[in-house]
Amino acid sequence: MYLVINLGLKSIRGIVFNEEGKQIYTTSRAVYSNLIDHKVEQDSREWKIKLENILTEISSIDYLNGKIEYITSTTSSSCIFGIDDKGNPLTKVMMVSDKRAYKEAQEIETIINSQGEKSIVNCPESSIISKALWVKRNNPEVFSEVKCWIGAGEFLNYYFTEEVFTDTLNASKGFFNDGNYHEDLINNVGLDVNTLPIVREMGYELPVLKKIKTTFNLSPKCKYILTTYDAICAVVGSFDGDKKTACDVSGTVTSVRVLSDHGLNAGKGLILSQKLGNHDKFLIGASNNLGGGIIEWLKQAFYNEADKNVYYIMENNAHEISIGAHGILFLPYMLGERAPFKNANAKGSFFGVNRSSTIKEFTRAVFESTAFVSNDLLKLITSNGLDIESMTVSGGLARFDLINQIKADVTNKRIKVIENFESTSVGAFILMMISLNRFNSIEEAASKIIKIRKIINPSEDNHKVYHEFFMFYKKLNERLLPMYNDHYNLRKQIKSFASETISNL
Repeated sequence: MYLVINLGLKSIRGIVFNEEGKQIYTTSRAVYSNLIDHKVEQDSREWKIKLENILTEISSIDYLNGKIEYITSTTSSSCIFGIDDKGNPLTKVMMVSDKRAYKEAQEIETIINSQGEKSIVNCPESSIISKALWVKRNNPEVFSEVKCWIGAGEFLNYYFTEEVFTDTLNASKGFFNDGNYHEDLINNVGLDVNTLPIVREMGYELPVLKKIKTTFNLSPKCKYILTTYDAICAVVGSFDGDKKTACDVSGTVTSVRVLSDHGLNAGKGLILSQKLGNHDKFLIGASNNLGGGIIEWLKQAFYNEADKNVYYIMENNAHEISIGAHGILFLPYMLGERAPFKNANAKGSFFGVNRSSTIKEFTRAVFESTAFVSNDLLKLITSNGLDIESMTVSGGLARFDLINQIKADVTNKRIKVIENFESTSVGAFILMMISLNRFNSIEEAASKIIKIRKIINPSEDNHKVYHEFFMFYKKLNERLLPMYNDHYNLRKQIKSFASETISNL
């Protein structure tokens, strides 16, 4: 049996697969993210408690007892916290959407440009380097005690093996490129490269600690296999084998990427071209700051979360309003944005509200915004010369048939709904199985594991309307871009001590 641990912004999940890739057991626990303005934090101590709850539950299942032979994990990237020399956390976890280090990121970008390294690395505010520098400046006493800076993936690697290591794709968030950290650059910004994790290739394996195997009734031969972070695994787990298909994975955030045989030499815009570890594949595309999380905000703000039919009610309300939401558009930048444009201070807006507007129009506008953000990321890919004819959808947002249809109409592409919504865990499983030589390639694994539940064709008439709305949506945001920073400076005069918690989709 094969166990995948998936730790994300809202939950930690344990999914057990058999040799054929069939999902035979799933369990999860909520993980809480505190949001206060630019701060988005989690607590690694809670991760450990919830992880051990999951492992205890799995060990209590008769047909799984002693049968877990391999474990891998996939997690959010670009999150960071400091640990001491015994692996104990010294700070809370600054998550990928945390914007406190955006000034440090700008300063580091200036250093990069002055060194002529712009084409090699860059430093978004989500970078773990800028976040570590923020801790140094704002909590120097704790900073001086940090033995190593790690994220969610490294936390799990350490838990199962007591070794601190990461994969090349996660390491790229810390100025790792062409087999090395950029030591001079890291030292230049005031950090020590020796406090960053050792980098290993995907497929690296170690025996699981004896105490873990004994406590949770794992196989005596259980091994831990290194894969990579969630956005990458999700593409692998929703790839149907067609090279002209992009993969839209919308959990808390939306990631749109395509698996390609070739990388980009110099991409236009905020697009990523990432080599898939030691595989001869490249992942091209980007992730934004909020995808399915937009729907969660809508539920929390406008609906009764305790109603077990809340999602059904939301979808029905959106169904009752015609395309275009009676002229209302929603800009869903609730946590700033990192792609296809970058602005840490961007905020959400409803435009076109009038006296007759109701919860139904707002719901329709929010549903349509999820398609606009996917289309924005898709156009980032096609503007870089890739030919896309269809798009797979997976993640929690793919459960909404109406949103899938809107995405087809907005993008004017065929939408392929993946049968297994757990695309991130499926992708981690596939990468693990390839490293174990159970499959020869991603294409072979996809042909045997990935199943399409439904194909949705776009409406040409609807697309014509949505094209105009999308162009207006883009123009509206472009006009607001210079005002987001002004708005941030205005908000700084108001101190807020309220916090929010992201719930599950």
